[in-house]
Parts: sequence; structure tokens; C-alpha cells
Amino acid sequence: MRVFGALAVIVLHVSASKYNVLDVSSLEWAVINFYDGIVRWAVPVFVMISGALFLNRDIPLKKIYNKYIFRILTAFVFWSFMYALANYVKNRDAIKAVGHFLQGHYHLWFLFMITGLYMILPFVKKIAESKSMTKYFLVIAFFFAFLFPEIIHLISLFSEKYSEFAGDILKNFNFQFVGGFTGYFLLGYLLNSTDISRKTERIIYITGIIGFITTVVMSLYASRFKGEPFHFLSNHNVNVMCEGAAVFTFFKSKFNFSAKFIRTLSQYSFGAYLVHAAVIMLMGKLGLDALTFNPIVSVPLISVIVFVISFAISAVLNHIPVLKKYIV
Repeated sequence: MRVFGALAVIVLHVSASKYNVLDVSSLEWAVINFYDGIVRWAVPVFVMISGALFLNRDIPLKKIYNKYIFRILTAFVFWSFMYALANYVKNRDAIKAVGHFLQGHYHLWFLFMITGLYMILPFVKKIAESKSMTKYFLVIAFFFAFLFPEIIHLISLFSEKYSEFAGDILKNFNFQFVGGFTGYFLLGYLLNSTDISRKTERIIYITGIIGFITTVVMSLYASRFKGEPFHFLSNHNVNVMCEGAAVFTFFKSKFNFSAKFIRTLSQYSFGAYLVHAAVIMLMGKLGLDALTFNPIVSVPLISVIVFVISFAISAVLNHIPVLKKYIV
């Protein structure tokens, strides 16, 4: 899942780089929208993997901070500095570069989010100890973190006024406890620790297929209706959640093996994630991006090239003791 998730993130960023620069009525934009839509499960699945691995064991709070959070912090400082340095070389604006460093490059937001989940791990673990409490949490999260916000987003397609009105009502609940990615964290644990019946598995796959279709089709027609990009690609859209649950279940059920090559690649996936944005930028400097050829070909081709280069760089860094421990 980590290996394919890394590839999905790369496809997402290669395609998304041109999402807002094309005419939404063009065939090229429809192709970009398709690729972008079918890989939106990547981040939810990464969070679900963490939930499956962290919530099934007791981890001392000291270890959470000293091992996991500290590693993320050192990785962020190193990579954010490198991306900020590239920003400075390009713009020669020191203030902007400092801001870029503090905020992090666009893909480093994931490190902030996963750090937050690690910090509340002891609390979430208490919920995970009870299947009924876990399910109850996920039901509330489904409505307040996924369904209602997506309905409000859909309303905004037709009326900003009524969308803001409905949004204000939802904000009054101030339901931050079930917001964010905690739902995915618990969902990954629940799917991994539960013996899923064939009937339930089929239902998950069916909703997943519907999710994939909905993500692509709704974004396509809503954007053409609006005359500008209007997507349903958020990690907190119900359709994307269905994608993630289906992909996670599929890998858990169908790919239960321990091939050494895959396990090795999995160890390199974090480093590949951190460096892939730089590889995409360098490819762009060489004139290679989602629109270099017909995007039907260029998006997967460039994504595979970025994938190979990113994992190769990560492999090298993972063989340097100090760097392996602190930045990848």
C-alpha cells in the first residue's frame, strides 16, 4: 500500500500541477481531471496505514515523541530548508524564503498533520480499545467531517449565499473532535483488525467504485457547469473516503504477502514522498510535465519516471546512516 500510495501521490501532483491552467471544457483538462480523481485515495490510505499500525499496540508517550515525532521534525527542517533554498535561488527574496521554510513546501503539510495524529495517539487509542466506540466515532465523523461539508460544497455550486448559511450552521456545532484525519486513522485500524465478511467486502468495493466514478464525473460536470475548476477531490469528500476504504480493503485482502523487494521499496517510500516534489520541479525545468505530450500518455509516463528517480534517491539516502535516521 505504501509503494502504490507513493506512486498515486506522484500521479496526483503531476496531474494537479496543470489542473487550474487549462480550459475546463477541453479534452486535456478532462484527462487531467481523470488522473487526478482516480488517485485521491493516496493520502487517506497513508493515514489508514498509520492507524492500522499504531493503534494495535501500546506505545509509550516518550517513544512517540522521541522516535516518531522527532524524526518527522528533523525531516521537515531538512527538506523544508532545501525547498526554501530553491525558492530563494529562484526569487532572491529572503523574507519569502523564510516564510516558505516555516510553512513548508506544498506537500510537507502531511508532516504537520501526521504529527498531530501522533500527539493525540494516547486518546485515540482509548477509543480504539472498544469496537463500539470506534464505530460510534466513525459514524459521527462520517456526517460532520465528510457528508455535511460535501453537501454544503455542492450547494455552493448553485448558490454561495445558501452555502454560507448552511456552513455557518455546521460551524456552530464546533465539532472539531471528529474533524481532521482522525476518522481515517481509526478507519484503518478498524478495517485491519476486523474479519470482513465477503458480503461486507463486496459492499466496500461497490461503494469504492461509485466513489471513483463520482470523483471524476462530478468534478468534470460541476467544473463545466461553473466554467472553472470546481472539484470533489478533497480528502474529506465522501467519494474520496469510499475510494480509500476500497483500496485499503483490496490490498489487505488480496495482497497479503511479504516479498522482500516490496518491503524494501516500502522502507524507501517516506524519503520518496519527501523528495518527489523536487524531482517534479526538475522535470519541469527540462520541459517535461503533464502537457509535454498528450496527457493521456504524459501523466503516467512522467509519473513513473518521477517514481523511479524519487525511490532511487531515497534508496541512496537510506544507505547513509545519519541521513537514514533523521531525514528519510
